[in-house]
Amino acid sequence: MQEMTRSKIKLAFLLLVAFVPITLATFAFRNAGEGGFLSGTVNKGFLINPPADITDLDMRTADGSPIFKSFEEIIALLESDDDYEAQPWHIVYVNTQDCEETCRERVHLLRQMHITLNKNTPRVRRYYLHAATEDLTDPTAQHFRAEFPSMGVAFGNAGIIQNNLSAKGLNLQLADDNYIFFVDPVGNVMMYYTSEHSIADIKADLEKLLRHSSLG
Repeated sequence: MQEMTRSKIKLAFLLLVAFVPITLATFAFRNAGEGGFLSGTVNKGFLINPPADITDLDMRTADGSPIFKSFEEIIALLESDDDYEAQPWHIVYVNTQDCEETCRERVHLLRQMHITLNKNTPRVRRYYLHAATEDLTDPTAQHFRAEFPSMGVAFGNAGIIQNNLSAKGLNLQLADDNYIFFVDPVGNVMMYYTSEHSIADIKADLEKLLRHSSLG
């Protein structure tokens, strides 16, 4: 019992260490426009405040199994601090149709951006979230396997995702655009981008977040 108590204390400390850098990174973006410590620069994307949770994106495997748990669910299952595995930052590209030319180009550019993060490349994981009513076509699935083997592919329901985000105060019509979301290492969906944002915009924000957070 005493050993378990010590373990829980160590785990609580670990989670505090994990939470603070991410909170500071988010704080930097929130206050940048008010002369915060990013020297007056502002983020390119849209900050989600308060953030949604990664489970709100309803990301599932092809057989319907959830890919992610909430941070609270992960913690509840841990028996000791040794069981905790730090998660990467996630870039989630959402599409409600088949991924055709424009979509494939965007996915390609995200991959190229990911590579140019250099030493920070392992700190980030990319996902394509297929939120269409129809199944992912075989040509698209084959294209992803051949060209983007390191990219995760998830499946979700656009209506469920929209309802989940709406409950958190974020009202988006996923069919209107191909949105890109940033998810921090504790599962906060904290920024999003539209097709109007360039890859350079997305990279600029991501590099700032990685610079101000030691997690991932």
